[in-house]
Amino acid sequence: MDLFKSAFGYRFLGTVDEFTYTNDKLRPTWQRRRGYRLTAEHRHQLCVHLAAHAAISNLGGAFVYMLAVAPAGVRSWTISERKAREIGKMWGICSTSDFFCRHLQWDEDRQIYVADRRGWEHEIERMHECLTRTDGGSDLAAEMVAECVANGTLTKERCIADHRNVVRAQACGYLAGHIADGITAGLTADDALRLYDRRDTQYVGGASDIVIAEGLAGLLPPGEYENAVRVTEEVLRRPAVWESVSQVAEALEKFGLLENDECEADLRELLPRAVGNWPPAPVQSIETSCTATSAVRRRRA
Repeated sequence: MDLFKSAFGYRFLGTVDEFTYTNDKLRPTWQRRRGYRLTAEHRHQLCVHLAAHAAISNLGGAFVYMLAVAPAGVRSWTISERKAREIGKMWGICSTSDFFCRHLQWDEDRQIYVADRRGWEHEIERMHECLTRTDGGSDLAAEMVAECVANGTLTKERCIADHRNVVRAQACGYLAGHIADGITAGLTADDALRLYDRRDTQYVGGASDIVIAEGLAGLLPPGEYENAVRVTEEVLRRPAVWESVSQVAEALEKFGLLENDECEADLRELLPRAVGNWPPAPVQSIETSCTATSAVRRRRA
């Protein structure tokens, strides 16, 4: 099973799990009661959760297509989405540009994604070789390739670093929702992720944000998952970024549907601007590879 067949692509799905409040702190219960209806409190937190996914994804260069959340009081909810006729059994969705990697495989027994890091890097190296080949092309194309190689913008190391940055940003996007839940509940990112990681209590089937982020980090050098947790929490706790999250969450809670187009609330105006070469690599990755100075352009999938 590849990563994004099981996880509906790069889309964040709010689960139907219930929440309880103790001393104004959000806590999951993971028990499902028959006939449960989405409460206003649960819906409010889902809006914050989805808004954080969108903010960090946009910051890292992904394109945010849509945010949607179910109405309060419903027992079931489905929605049509750009690459699926209908998605159900969830309370909310954040749809962003896709990322596909055939070097991640789901391990049913261990409930994790197993990453073939060397296979992925070898694929990037082959891609680089194709880009730098000058035989059979025009003289102008050969001259442009030679110039890029000479000034260091088309080296193999640069190509690998750029692709790593894309994956690193994806991992941060997946972690953002639960880290935002933790901030709301007065928890650190580490405590929140321990709380929301449900592999010890239930089958996750590859759709858990935490499981996917760990799998993505497995494509990168050691220390990348911890780095993604750290930089995502640091950015979300910045007043300007958290204000953006709050504004998106407020608009989503009000309208129920936000698209990256002019409507009741324009996501392009609410989300933080993309930052080139964000998120940064951990120190050990910087020491062992050439760090890119600009992120790969994300194509709208």
